[in-house]
Amino acid sequence: MIRTDDVAHLAEQATLGGLLLAPQHFGQVNAWVRGQDFADPWHRQVWVTLRELHTAGAQMTPEVLARALVDRVGPRLAEIVRIHDLLAVVPKDPDPRPPARTVVDFGVRREIAAQGVLLEAAALSAAAHLEARPFRVSVRIVGAAYLIAGERWLDAHGSPPEVGTDQFPTGLRAAASDLELRRAADKYLSQSPALDPARAKANEKRLIACLASHPTAITPTQAWLPAERLTNRPWRTVYLALGELADAGHAVDSVSLATTVLRLSRQTGTAPDLGEILTAVGDESPSLPGHLRQLVAADQLRLLARTGAQALREGAANPTTRMPDLLDTAGELVQDLSALSTALPDVIGRRNSTTLSIVRNRGIDTDQPAADRHDGPVAG
Repeated sequence: MIRTDDVAHLAEQATLGGLLLAPQHFGQVNAWVRGQDFADPWHRQVWVTLRELHTAGAQMTPEVLARALVDRVGPRLAEIVRIHDLLAVVPKDPDPRPPARTVVDFGVRREIAAQGVLLEAAALSAAAHLEARPFRVSVRIVGAAYLIAGERWLDAHGSPPEVGTDQFPTGLRAAASDLELRRAADKYLSQSPALDPARAKANEKRLIACLASHPTAITPTQAWLPAERLTNRPWRTVYLALGELADAGHAVDSVSLATTVLRLSRQTGTAPDLGEILTAVGDESPSLPGHLRQLVAADQLRLLARTGAQALREGAANPTTRMPDLLDTAGELVQDLSALSTALPDVIGRRNSTTLSIVRNRGIDTDQPAADRHDGPVAG
């Protein structure tokens, strides 16, 4: 079976070899390709060296490249004998642009897959502290990375980009390509406990039972929590029943709720028994839905980030996945996570200064504090 890594390696060789034989195309290829698009570290060194030669106005020949590599990394790491391999795979037409498009394709796929760890770590942090703004900063960074990657791919394939990412703030562009952020996120995830499915289901049950005693909170909860995302399937039926009653303007009492759950359970195939429903509703009647909403939203953020990141990794690794579809999926995940984060408070307590504070979004960092915020406006 042909391996993806082997195809990517061949495309990288053909691109670099083609640039040595047809250097007049370097400017165009340089507009698409980035060093991180090369999976082979030696290929990455060759690419950086070629860029330096081009910037200096030097010739880009195999001999000049060999000397520059030795000067750059020393004779052992330069491995100049590998330059022959670059030239050997170049077709009769040494145009480097077709294989460079393949290099960009593989590079963008790796970029999309790698950003998922930042989403998962941000969701974990938001769940631990029950606050949304740091999470939205991370989502903004990941969203920018997806847009930048998509713009490069479109540019390489001759399509005009829809978003001018060169207009993004410098800090946002830097954060979107910061490998250290991803490494720190991966380390944070590896040292933290995984989401407990049983606890998540228990939190969902508590919130849904609480809504039965606080019907005015049903519609606002539906705005950020679609029923299909609930992991507690029996209580999902109760949630659907509460939504149906609220939408119709009917009172929520034990009889109306039990009747609606009975009917809907014939469609969903599951529901708690009546005794469990009445006991849970009674137990949660003194509770307020606000705190329970935050617990469920935190669980949902972690679950959505994990499943979304995994879907992107699988899609990126699948060569049959069309790049536009993969980019659309990435954008939808960012939007869904941003919408879900609204169920958490903006900031708990005093906001700490971070290195990402230079990244500003008027939709979040307003000049005047909102009525439900206590941290004040963000300095411009």
